[in-house]
Formats: sequence, C-alpha cells, structure tokens
Amino acid sequence: MSITKTSAIANALVLGVALSSCAATESAGFRHMTAADHERAAQSGQDQTGATAAEHLQAARDLRAAEQAACAEVPDIDRNQGPFARRDRIVAIEEIRDRVYPKQPKQTFGVAVYIRATLGTTEQWVGRVIQCHLAHYAVIGTAGAPETSLLLTDGARISISSTQVGFRVSVTSADIDVARQLLGKGRSLVANAS
Repeated sequence: MSITKTSAIANALVLGVALSSCAATESAGFRHMTAADHERAAQSGQDQTGATAAEHLQAARDLRAAEQAACAEVPDIDRNQGPFARRDRIVAIEEIRDRVYPKQPKQTFGVAVYIRATLGTTEQWVGRVIQCHLAHYAVIGTAGAPETSLLLTDGARISISSTQVGFRVSVTSADIDVARQLLGKGRSLVANAS
C-alpha cells in the first residue's frame, strides 16, 4: 500500500477529497490551508488565494468530512499520534539509503519504521490509521502535532508493506534535508520508546 503525501496540510488530497475546480482552489496556498484556516478566511473576508467565502467554507466542510470518514472507529490515540502511538510495538528503524546515480555514493532518502503486528492488525488498518492521522491534522493544523510525527513532514512520501512479524512504514523524500529530518524523527521514536 502506498500513500503519497506532499504536504501536511494538503492531506485531504491524499484521501481523494475533491475540492471545487475554480482557479483559487488550484493554488498551493489554498490547498495548504486547514479547515480552521478556511473558516477564518471565509469569516474575515480577507483572502490571499483569490477564493470566495463560499469556496473556503466548502473546503472546510470537505476536510472535516474526510476526517470523519477516515477516522471512523479509529481510537483517538491513533488519530492523534498515527501508527507509532504505541512505542512498545516499534521493533526497529532503518535508514533508507540509495544512489541517485550509479557511481554516486548512497544518500539518505528517509526512514523505515518496523511495527510489530498485533491480533487483528492488517496492512489496510495501518493504512487507515495513517489516513486518519493525516486527515485529522489537515483539519486542525500541525501546531499541536507530536514533534516526532514523521507522517506530517512536508515533502514526505509514505508507503506500507507487510513483513514476517508486522509492518514496514517507509517515509521518504528526494529532498536530502527533509530525508535527514525524517531519519532524526525516526531515531527519536526509538529513543523515546523506553
């Protein structure tokens, strides 16, 4: 399962939320707004994206609807902290390295977090927890997010795969600075697991 993410605030796009097709909704500024940002823009009448108050209100409703759909039956701890909420289930982390060009030294592309499976947990469920986590922060913004949240890192790509004892959640970026930030957050997950 692969979940593509390019911005912490544009998470609703990951969930397939279709916003209206006007020119304003195509702007990066509009797509990066939280539901609360859209509501404030609609109420204040001040808008830097060129969107109308109605478009902002519709976008806020769409983000909230996406969160409600993605987070149905997902426990609050998983919604707030994602699949890494239960640190005792984190088995290991691994730096993801690869070459951009064949003769070039390998460089950091991100981190893989290995999660031990528990009864009833499937790859689809882990993906749903991730989608819920992303949708939740698309609504409220990342100000209250855990510092170690790999998933909310701008420019990150997320993928999930099954292993023999659980799941591998890979969070990568082609941007070397973002990749190093991801690795640091991954290491913090293990350091804080004790």
